[in-house]
This record gives sequence, C-alpha cells and structure tokens, in this order.
Amino acid sequence: MKFFLDIDGVMVHANPHRQVELEDDGFYKFNSVAVRILSSIIRKTKDELILSTSHRHKYNLDEWKEIFESRGIRAKFISIIEISHHPKVTRKLEIERWIYKNHYESDEVVIIDDDKSLNELPKYLKQRLVLTNSYIGLNYEAEIKIKILRKRKKISEDIKRLEKEIEDLKLENESLKFKLFSK
Repeated sequence: MKFFLDIDGVMVHANPHRQVELEDDGFYKFNSVAVRILSSIIRKTKDELILSTSHRHKYNLDEWKEIFESRGIRAKFISIIEISHHPKVTRKLEIERWIYKNHYESDEVVIIDDDKSLNELPKYLKQRLVLTNSYIGLNYEAEIKIKILRKRKKISEDIKRLEKEIEDLKLENESLKFKLFSK
C-alpha cells in the first residue's frame, strides 16, 4: 500500500497553544501513540510512505529514513511528493496529481492527514482518507479505519483473483464442450 503521510496534526499535534517537543536531530518528537499505530500498520518490506507534509523538502530521503527510524518507524520505501509547494496548490491537488502521475489505483492508497480540504477529494479517494484531529494526531480511531481500508484492498484483490478463476473455468468448460462435440 501507499500511505500518504502528513506530519503536523498526524505524527505530532498541531495545537497552537502547546509547543511540540524536538528530538536531538532538531525535528519534531513524534507522538508515541502515533508511532505505535503507524508501526503496526506499515508492512516495512512492502508498503511505501509518501510524505505529503509541508516539511517534505526540508530533508533528503536518506535523512527522512533516519528521522523515521530514530523514532521507531521502519519503512523500506519512503518517498516525497515531488510537486513543488506553491501557496495556490492545495494538498488535495498535490495528492491527486501524484496519484495520477504514478498511475496508482485508489484501493492501494491510504491518505493520513488533518487537512480538511481533503474532504473535497473525489469520492473514490475520499473513501481512502483518514482525517485526523489536528490537536490530537493519529489515534486509535484512525488505526481502526486504516485496518479496514487494508482489509478492503485484500478483499478487492481476492474478488479479482476469483473472477479470473471463474473466467478460466468458463474457458476450460467451453474447450471441453468443443472437444466433446467435435468428435
């Protein structure tokens, strides 16, 4: 799966009345609940974290991998939305463009963000949105939704596999009928 990940309001709170703690590397200390949840849902050898955060251009990919690893999140694949941040380009548009540009199917995408403009995503993508509370960040309610989205993808894959098996059986049946009646 491809996880579009914001930082502010997801991995750290975005409460303007509370200061966010920093780690020794100078970047935010992630909320321990958010770390536990993200670590439990990411399959480190298969899934990809795609940073959609406004912080994404502050570090290169190796530095981002180090930031995540030092906070207990192991992901083999981390990438950054490579659309230059522009005030008139919304997060919604950035994510939509990235999905289109990379030919992702909607069922392989999960968007974890607190940006309410994402409520305007097309229905097929909005269904893949886990909108967090900015003041809290990633929590157990969001974890449940992410697990449901992952199961939906598995069910979708199973249905496609079964449809192919049915089609193969139909072809095999037609072939047997042809052989039987051609004798």
